Amino acid sequence: MTERRGQLEVPPADAPALAPPPATVAVASCLNCGSAMEQQFCPACGQAATDPDPTLRELVDELAAEFLLWDGKLLSTFRLLFTRPGELTREYLAGRRVRYISPLKLYLTCSVMFFLLRAVLPEPAVVVRTGGVVTTQIGGVVLEEDEAGQAERALDSLGRSGSSAIGRAAGQRLGNVLRHQKEFAASMRENTPRMMFVLVPLFAALTALLFRSRRLHYPKHLTFALHAHAFLFLALIPTLLPRLAPKTALGGVVSAIAVVLSFGAIAIHLVLAVRRVYGGTLRGAATRSAILAASYFACFTVALLATVAIVMAVQF
Repeated sequence: MTERRGQLEVPPADAPALAPPPATVAVASCLNCGSAMEQQFCPACGQAATDPDPTLRELVDELAAEFLLWDGKLLSTFRLLFTRPGELTREYLAGRRVRYISPLKLYLTCSVMFFLLRAVLPEPAVVVRTGGVVTTQIGGVVLEEDEAGQAERALDSLGRSGSSAIGRAAGQRLGNVLRHQKEFAASMRENTPRMMFVLVPLFAALTALLFRSRRLHYPKHLTFALHAHAFLFLALIPTLLPRLAPKTALGGVVSAIAVVLSFGAIAIHLVLAVRRVYGGTLRGAATRSAILAASYFACFTVALLATVAIVMAVQF
């Protein structure tokens, strides 16, 4: 029974104590730094309030948010990257960064997508006919020879009787590549992503040189370079899809259309991004973009040849 005092009900003395209101409940501590946590994230180190003994579902959700970026940022970043070239760079430089993926993470995500598809999809073979029926494949190039080992023996002969030490060494290396075609192709697939990553700061340096009158710090050009390369990888993905098409005349047409559309999209995106980030007229942006693309392509060619030479020298 409870006693009434005025309009209030007073519990008897032997009644169990009521639970304290939520405001008096002890505040949890951050498992990382020990700071008091009143919100979902720690105000000191930023770590989320997570269960140290998660269930399987919680673990899967955490992995999805961390590695697959299923937190909404991926779609919003891709949408802005495709629909408004250069705006993602401007947003980052203006300090509005929480809603989008960081430039480096975006680059890594797009490059992994491209190179993973490139490794999974079958590589089309380019046939070089030499009048015979015996074939030798070097990566995606198929040599049809008069007899087995003709190319290897020719290069071995050059390696033994070349007029210079460089010619003899080159002949020996090429002969080894012919004997170990699959290993060479695998090494090139492994080193190409590294080469592209090294080229990103070079692209930023070329951009800084081309727009030196803007007097911007190098990290701003590097942010633009990371975003430009992220779109580059995404735009190149359609060029891989014709690998699934049958090797017919129609498949060749589809491949050609995919290449034209992809490189056309890359060119248009670069011009619009340059204009939005660095300003100026559309004509000026197109001119500077053409100079930037030509300079970068020359650097890419040199880097690719250097990668081939290093792989041959180190592994073959």
